[in-house]
Amino acid sequence: MRFFLAPLVFIVGFLCMRYSVAITDQFTGKIDLAEKYLGTGIGAGTYTFWKLFGLAMCVLSVLWLFNMLPSGFATPPSPAPTSMIAQILV
Repeated sequence: MRFFLAPLVFIVGFLCMRYSVAITDQFTGKIDLAEKYLGTGIGAGTYTFWKLFGLAMCVLSVLWLFNMLPSGFATPPSPAPTSMIAQILV
């Protein structure tokens, strides 16, 4: 399933980067949080947010495609095997 969805997510991420101005103008408008922390002006703020969002989607889709994303919590290592003599003495 991921071999079908990961390329689609990559394409959506690329389109977010390519059409950041159109997305902002037609759908979302200015995002206040992005304007505050990513700067204001013509080339910053909400447009930069959409470019970073698209880049993150592209990177995550490639990592997901090659099964490189972490999955769940790490399990503690198993105890070291003990010898039969040590088990008898204990």
